[in-house]
Amino acid sequence: MMMYVSYPTLKSHEKLQQTAKIDLRTSVLTPGKALQKAGFSDSVKSVRLGMVLNRPVYRIITLQNRHLSLFADTPSILTYGQESLARQLAQNWTKAKVRHIEKLTRIDQWMAAHRYQGYLPEVYRMKMADQGGTYVYVSPFSNEVVQSVTARQRFLAWLGPIPHWIYPTFLIRDRPVWSQLVIWVSLVGCIMCLAGIGMGLLRFERKKSDALAFSPYKKRWFRWHHYTGFVFGFFAFTWVLSGLFSMSPWNWAPSSRLSAQETGRWTGGPLNPNLFTVSPAAAFEQLSKEVTIKEIQLIQLQGQPYYLAFQDDHHSRLLSGNQAGAEPFERFDSSLIEQSLRTLQPQTPVVETKVLETYDEYYYSKNGEKRLPVLRMKLDTPEQIWYYVDLKTSQVVYKHQNLTRLERWLYHGLHSLDFSFLLYRRPLWDGVLIVLLLGGMAASSTGLVLTWNWLKRKFSKLKKPLLNTPINSDNKSVTNPN
Repeated sequence: MMMYVSYPTLKSHEKLQQTAKIDLRTSVLTPGKALQKAGFSDSVKSVRLGMVLNRPVYRIITLQNRHLSLFADTPSILTYGQESLARQLAQNWTKAKVRHIEKLTRIDQWMAAHRYQGYLPEVYRMKMADQGGTYVYVSPFSNEVVQSVTARQRFLAWLGPIPHWIYPTFLIRDRPVWSQLVIWVSLVGCIMCLAGIGMGLLRFERKKSDALAFSPYKKRWFRWHHYTGFVFGFFAFTWVLSGLFSMSPWNWAPSSRLSAQETGRWTGGPLNPNLFTVSPAAAFEQLSKEVTIKEIQLIQLQGQPYYLAFQDDHHSRLLSGNQAGAEPFERFDSSLIEQSLRTLQPQTPVVETKVLETYDEYYYSKNGEKRLPVLRMKLDTPEQIWYYVDLKTSQVVYKHQNLTRLERWLYHGLHSLDFSFLLYRRPLWDGVLIVLLLGGMAASSTGLVLTWNWLKRKFSKLKKPLLNTPINSDNKSVTNPN
């Protein structure tokens, strides 16, 4: 199931597809002036330009993780938590009426990815009166749809991702507890698999050299557990082991993201709206000539401001934020990105710099969702650091080093078999994985039957002494002297 059904989250390309195009012609004030007139003085982490119904807004996240919306046409902060606005946004999203609305103050089952998606746990959850049984979640801070999940997606999640990840609501609300549970369950699973593999090898016995039978067990379930475990036990072990490595237990592998210090050097400091001297209206006029704009992000590279306009995940345009009359462009020049990367490790020799137009073993996607091209720079450090930079957004998407590359193989390689010689030769990858999964299920199922039979025998032995104990007239058991 997990091969084809993922945990239901509203991914950026899905959100952009369903978002209406924006119109910023009335946003004549520069971002810095708009924030100043609204009385906003906090340091910002990110700024996005979009629409709330028919009006342009800035969606802002501060360095203190404060989330809010600010009108971009007549600078004023939107009132927080308007239920009527949330209803209207949900109805525009699904083209259906709201059946029930409630305000959540902590995550529910379908908000597990809220940190990754960049919204706070406090949301309006609406059950829609549509055929799909859709739940729509609207943030009262950013005034936008942040999650949408249908009845079919919820049903399939309970068949796949939720039991696979041990993901019930009460656990995902307490991440440290959930993390430790998965780690220790995986450790126990590894020990059980190794014990089974060891016993299977010890009991290997071929009576005839030309016969395929090698199990000494006469009973059917024992024999079939021996056969399936012997053939598929190793793959079951690697799946459990790679599941353990997915949790990065005991922090053995470093993060594949830039550190806060590196991020500061890369961007040239916190995002500064005052650097944007070109108004959103002027930027919109230029950018809308080349793409249908669904959202604009304010980004910064080496202290230089840029507007980044998205039509969808694969169609975007950039525009200088401080040069009037500049022309839009699709991607940054690789030499500029290379110079910017050198600021992260100025004293370190460069081993290789290459623009990738196709995926490699560490930057890849089964369904082609990740953007290309990316610039890959390899540095001659003790950790052998490799940087991957998305040329369309200037985002450093990965910072790989020896341990993170090892983790890639120990986790994704063993868990998903996403080796390039298989992954891009579908349906070969599907066939191999399905056969191995069926074999692992057979080994596990026969083991469960044996465990159940053992428990029944133990339980029946405990019952026999109780059944044979005589009872006296006072309903008290007595010992039989004979």
